[in-house]
Amino acid sequence: MKQVKNKLANILSENLGVEVSIEDIERPQPEHGDFAYPVMKAASELGENPRKLAEEAAGELEASMIESIDVAGPGYLNFHLDREAFAEHVFKAFEHERFGLEERDGKVLVEFSAPNLAKPMHIGHVRNNCLGDSLQRILRFMDYDVTSENYIGDWGTKHGQVIYAYRKWGSREEFEEAPMEHMYELYVRLHDEADEEDKNKAREWSKKIEEGDDEAVRLWEMFREATIRHNEKEYERMGIEFDRVTGESVVADEAQEIIDEGLEKGIFKEDDDGSVYVDFEDEEFPNTVVKRDDGSTLYISRDVANIRKRMDEGFDTNMYVVASEQDLHFQQLFRITERFGYTDIKNEHISYGMLHLQSGSMSSSKGNIIRLSEILDKARDKAREVESRDVSNAEEVGLGAIKYANLSVSRNKDIEFDWDEVLNFEGDSGPYLQYTNVRAKSILEESSMEGSLVGGLEDKEYRLLKKLSEFPEKVEEAGEQREPAKIANYLSGLCEEFNTFYHECQVIGVDEETEKRRLKLVEAFVEVTDQGLELLGIEALDEM
Repeated sequence: MKQVKNKLANILSENLGVEVSIEDIERPQPEHGDFAYPVMKAASELGENPRKLAEEAAGELEASMIESIDVAGPGYLNFHLDREAFAEHVFKAFEHERFGLEERDGKVLVEFSAPNLAKPMHIGHVRNNCLGDSLQRILRFMDYDVTSENYIGDWGTKHGQVIYAYRKWGSREEFEEAPMEHMYELYVRLHDEADEEDKNKAREWSKKIEEGDDEAVRLWEMFREATIRHNEKEYERMGIEFDRVTGESVVADEAQEIIDEGLEKGIFKEDDDGSVYVDFEDEEFPNTVVKRDDGSTLYISRDVANIRKRMDEGFDTNMYVVASEQDLHFQQLFRITERFGYTDIKNEHISYGMLHLQSGSMSSSKGNIIRLSEILDKARDKAREVESRDVSNAEEVGLGAIKYANLSVSRNKDIEFDWDEVLNFEGDSGPYLQYTNVRAKSILEESSMEGSLVGGLEDKEYRLLKKLSEFPEKVEEAGEQREPAKIANYLSGLCEEFNTFYHECQVIGVDEETEKRRLKLVEAFVEVTDQGLELLGIEALDEM
């Protein structure tokens, strides 16, 4: 646990006369000890032989909870803790709401999902939704003041295209019967059939929206409301909630103010054709346009306005969960806001790799997308097909499989989505975590006793305890690094450790002292996995 590592670091700093940080304290292989410190760094600073320095330190170090210290290799101090004292420390921390985590301060906005108007969510939204939802859960658990925002793409050229297509081919009856299907069908049809005249007319409707034309705004609002209603069903199915739903339209007027201010301050430049751009000069970024020659703003100018808005709202940190293909956009955006002097807010791009299905690529404009709803349906149906399991919770199992597959891989890496691996009950998967959690709960149901820390911990029991003790630290790492994979991979390792314990340590039907002690460990495992799964947005089940 972090508190124990911090204590060891302080003791070593005082004894050796050099600064030892918590990051210097390692977790060795179980057979070598509970914690370890490589003395080589301190020896280099002090100009001493590391092995000799380690041996001298081992003879002088004393602290509660340390049972013994041995020296290994060129100068490693291996610490063996008093098992009972360590267990009491762990379980006392687990009594707290956040498992002993320090409270955090700060007002944080997490923007994720951000689907476009008049288009269904697709496979490209799966990883985004999973990451954003898990991050808001993790940061809330760490006690940050979190606001999650769905900032939908509801402004710009594409929306004029949908309006134009609706006026040319649309049907009110078809729209009312299946609004998303009809809007998307019109969007694809325009892409397939539009000539240059159609494209020009569509652009005119985009400008009409910005100018406040009554019909344009009426249709735009109708499409926007229908899109939000459609997506709400899929968010509900995924167990995702937002604190607020906004969109580019909210800051459309402010974007023009940003253009004017940027020109006045010399941050932006006006081209001969009337467009406005940013010249990054000798910096590593290419120039970028912030306003078109027809007078319409671009989403980067609206993003600048939105950062100013969020800064004025008092947010300390502003996070964008957006795929790595937009890395350059955010580098340019953040550099622009620096030039405007928006320094009271910390902006972060939570970049992540792409999710690929083995079936290949897609294009929303061509109509060959793989819808989010299709993926959720397939996961549920695949869960139902799994043999020798009670899959009455197929929806929850399938969703857990999807979320774990997206969260267990470091976010900077691409994912190749394989259904056989994703829905594997025996391996590294969401169903495996859910099933192990249910297995532990079934043990507690069988016993009439409550767990209690009595008697000495055996080696196999102690190994599970040590793994359990890592949970708060893993949550902290996940939050600080914006990396839910830290929790996902930890839970996988914890479940492996529990299953070893399950097969080698009988819990029910042994002597009372042993049963109580082992029940205490099982109870802690259930608490940790319940909470860990919740932080990933995966439902912990009562039966499976």
